[in-house]
Amino acid sequence: MDRLPAFLKKHFLPIGLVSVALVGLRFPWPGIYLAGLPTQYVAVSIIFICSGMLLRTSEVRNALSAWKATAWGSFSILLFTPLIGAALALQIPIAPEFQLGLALFCCMPTTLSSGIALTIQARGNMALALLLTVLTNTLGVFTVPFVLERLLEATGKVELSGGELLLDLCLSILLPLALGRLLQQFLGEWIGRNRTRITMTSNLALISIPWMKFSQSAERLSQLLVSSLVLVVLSGVLIHLLYLALNDGASRLLRLPLEARKAVVILASQKTLPVAMTVLAFLPVPAETKGLIAIPCITSHLSQIFLDAFLATRWGHSA
Repeated sequence: MDRLPAFLKKHFLPIGLVSVALVGLRFPWPGIYLAGLPTQYVAVSIIFICSGMLLRTSEVRNALSAWKATAWGSFSILLFTPLIGAALALQIPIAPEFQLGLALFCCMPTTLSSGIALTIQARGNMALALLLTVLTNTLGVFTVPFVLERLLEATGKVELSGGELLLDLCLSILLPLALGRLLQQFLGEWIGRNRTRITMTSNLALISIPWMKFSQSAERLSQLLVSSLVLVVLSGVLIHLLYLALNDGASRLLRLPLEARKAVVILASQKTLPVAMTVLAFLPVPAETKGLIAIPCITSHLSQIFLDAFLATRWGHSA
């Protein structure tokens, strides 16, 4: 991994996601075979063990004094943006599977690492970004199942038990995160030397999940019109732009300091792909449908990274 070109290292996740989509469509049988094994659950565990190992929580306490920013950021991430985004997603004239995928992604907590990196690039409050990441991804395990349950119950699209999903997420997210955090206590120096390799391992595990989903849905995906995919991408972009505008407006009304506003706008407008893929693995829908549901999650994730990278760069240069 150390010999990979710098460009590939920097853009490994987006390149990998696009690549597995093409491979899954063209050669679906390996992904179909692995999907029949507990591979996706192993991959999820690897993702969150790696996240726990890389999580730096020493500066979280420094952000606790920014209570207005923390309160709005947490409310926006866990309730405000999920309700608005999911309501809009279910009104967009796209296939029901795409509606569900977009609504699912909108209900997720904030990103696990890219939001912090972009906040640093924007010269925002990194400690606040870290606090929002840790807080909302921990609380999100408890809120996401019931937000999704109410949403899907209202639409009648999928019958979902919030209690069962909560148990699944505790076992698949919180337990591996805690294990990774524990390993950090004993392997701190080794982790410090190998952060890039651990990140790459996590990304490989994340990429493997949509690969299996795409492979299982290859036949149905091959029948989709290009116009449908374009509409899915545009829908994700427009919802994210709305999130940015709403969170920026709320931050200005609360008169947050500029550094805190940057962190809140970025973190409260992003949604995490690993948790979305984990929830998707537990959704009670046919396996061949999950690849379709995954598409809006992946396209929305990629578009938010590109849009926020532009925003963070502009903020960083103007600081």
